[in-house]
Amino acid sequence: MTRSTPHRTLWLPLLLTLAGTTATAQQDELFDSNGTKIRYVTEGAGEAIVLLHGWMGDSSFWGRDLRGETRLKTMPGFQAIAIDCRGHGQSDKPHDTTQYGPELAADVVRLLDHLKIEKAHLVGYSSGAFVVGKVAAMHPQRVLSIVYAGQAPLLVPPQPAIEAGAEPVPAAKAPPSEVEQFAAAVASGRDLGEYLIAITPPDRPKLTPAQAKALAKLLYGGKDLQAAIACGRTFPQLAVTVEDLQRCTAPTLFLHGSEESASVQAAVTAAHARLAHGSIELVPGGDHITTPANPVFGQKLKEFLRANRQPPVGK
Repeated sequence: MTRSTPHRTLWLPLLLTLAGTTATAQQDELFDSNGTKIRYVTEGAGEAIVLLHGWMGDSSFWGRDLRGETRLKTMPGFQAIAIDCRGHGQSDKPHDTTQYGPELAADVVRLLDHLKIEKAHLVGYSSGAFVVGKVAAMHPQRVLSIVYAGQAPLLVPPQPAIEAGAEPVPAAKAPPSEVEQFAAAVASGRDLGEYLIAITPPDRPKLTPAQAKALAKLLYGGKDLQAAIACGRTFPQLAVTVEDLQRCTAPTLFLHGSEESASVQAAVTAAHARLAHGSIELVPGGDHITTPANPVFGQKLKEFLRANRQPPVGK
């Protein structure tokens, strides 16, 4: 996986519960985000935690019941808010790429306005981290803390220094992104299991054709693939400058598995160094797929959120 294709497809249904407490009354609603209906699920009361899934996922990434429906649990003193990003889940699914990109981040801010929430903790997994980074850069005053999980924010590359009179060096042609590989597979009508085998990193075990076909049906069956492609094609528009992101001084955590892909680890290391802010925590033995279901992931996430809970007014 290259830096240009960091949003790994989720191979298995994942479950994350922020705490083992019994869930209180859960709300499952839609709101109008500048003409696009966005579904969100809330549970608990207190400081808001906005949870953003990755590409091709939905809000049930953060917790689901036996029917596969979104079911959240949260910690005392916090309100969990899981969003179906536009193009996913039960939110609207436009096929026009102009409806994605920065609009993914704008949906988060509009939802906070809709719920009359001034500030929130932001947690994004995989490409959800790109959205979190965009919100933090454009609206730093709305952020209590940030967790970039399984990925780094998408940063505008630093400009290379060019000596006076030197001829510019043509940029190398980038390989097709994972989104474009997926789009080509969908357009060709071929078995999407072949796509899963093709994007498996060389250092990971290959699926058999039968396994890949079954997994593709599980991952993509019944989904609006054209909407997902339109969304994925606009991820580069979520890139932010280091200077803009540094305006957000909220506590920051980079959280990923120790066996995460080399490209993601490199992106996290580079972002951490360029931002000169935040800490990196590893989930032992976890890769991009298994990390969210690892209890250590939930434990580290809970510890970070508790440590950065706002003191009571007047204290």
